[in-house]
Amino acid sequence: METNKTILGTCRLMRLREVLQLCSFSRATLYREIKLHTFPAPVKLSARSVGWLQDDVMQWLDARVAQRGPAYQAHAQIEHQDAKRGAAFKPGRRRARDEAE
Repeated sequence: METNKTILGTCRLMRLREVLQLCSFSRATLYREIKLHTFPAPVKLSARSVGWLQDDVMQWLDARVAQRGPAYQAHAQIEHQDAKRGAAFKPGRRRARDEAE
């Protein structure tokens, strides 16, 4: 019997600690975002337990990444090109700082 089979229409539940770590939020910020309807609401599991659908949290993260805009994308593209060329730092800046000392 296969136990790791994914059932369509279901997804994994994430607990508070995991959501906070993944999103780099404090607990207060997370609940503030939920109250403002800018973060997915939790699923109540019991009287004192909640969880978040992993798909909902990942979609929220993907939307945040998409909001970075063209300025970030251009900067990331320049860094990527520098990394391809093997430029770990900009030598011109280093020399100018050394000459000033």
